[in-house]
Amino acid sequence: MTHMPQQVLEGGKAALEAEVRKHWTEAEFQGAVVALAHEHGWLVHAERPASSRRGKWSTPIQGDAGWQDLVLARRKPDGTRQLCFLELKSQRGRGASIEQEAWLDTLGAHMGAVLRPSDWPAIAMILA
Repeated sequence: MTHMPQQVLEGGKAALEAEVRKHWTEAEFQGAVVALAHEHGWLVHAERPASSRRGKWSTPIQGDAGWQDLVLARRKPDGTRQLCFLELKSQRGRGASIEQEAWLDTLGAHMGAVLRPSDWPAIAMILA
């Protein structure tokens, strides 16, 4: 049996879910954010790397490096439009690159953030 911290065992379902989120890969985290966004009516754009014939992985782009992992957009029932730029990182992964930070700084007028699985309660509020 895997050892769980006592506060997780005592905290119930929410604490257990938070403990599981700590171990998500970035891909698992992104999948969960995309699913939640779709549940709340967001359109989602994400770019994924592809393998070339030679087996090399890359994400072909034209333009400046550092683009965010997810771009989300929606129109709320009251007609308000929302646009969100999210850079996702695993819990223990490195931080945003200089290029990613430059994009977030430039996009500052819109909702932009570097998020980790431990930010899940805030993510749920943002996307609701």
